[in-house]
Amino acid sequence: MGSLPSLIILHGSRGTHKELLPLAQALTQVSAPRVPNLLGHGGREIPDRFRVRDMAFDILQQMDYHGIETSYLVGYSFGGYIALYLARHVPERILGVCTLATKFVFDQHTVELFTHLSDIERIKNREQASMDALHPGQDWGRLVQGLANLYRDLGAMPELTEADLSTIRIPSLTISAHEDQLVPWSEALRMANLIPKGQGFTFAGQAHPFNVIPTAFLAAIISKWLENISLAEGET
Repeated sequence: MGSLPSLIILHGSRGTHKELLPLAQALTQVSAPRVPNLLGHGGREIPDRFRVRDMAFDILQQMDYHGIETSYLVGYSFGGYIALYLARHVPERILGVCTLATKFVFDQHTVELFTHLSDIERIKNREQASMDALHPGQDWGRLVQGLANLYRDLGAMPELTEADLSTIRIPSLTISAHEDQLVPWSEALRMANLIPKGQGFTFAGQAHPFNVIPTAFLAAIISKWLENISLAEGET
């Protein structure tokens, strides 16, 4: 039996690798998982301006540092946007991409909602203890403000368009929840259909925050997807 394939799991904006560790552990039988912190998250230095390109190529740099030539990607929420960006621009490094509760339409309503959710005072009142624990030693207010600015930038000029998605030729799986409060399942289905080798899976319930999704259930879906890719490659 050969070595297990690399699997890099990307958390969402304002999150850290910690929330995804149970999923990584559940996937160790079918992959060699790694869960990095995104640029500016989890105590990492916060850039003056967040750009999707910088966040994506930071993941490539981490792959290079660990000697990972190619890898599957699983991206939760905004981590999925970054994963798709990599699949679009450096497909030679990405074996397949799986997104979960990932939004790619940043219209006016989305930008207004996401910037509202990124209001610093709102977060202080609701999540200060959690943010202090997730981003130790950071001025996480700068992180939150920087992400709000990123959403505005994406509203003005998205870094992934429908045309971009249609050029992705590697296997992809779009997972969504039919009652998710941030990503309508119809949008996720549209995204899956735009990707030539895309598949979609929708389950009942919500997908935000991450801990509302049963880990074993999610791991089973991803494991089956990886298995199917391996079988398809064996037949070619």
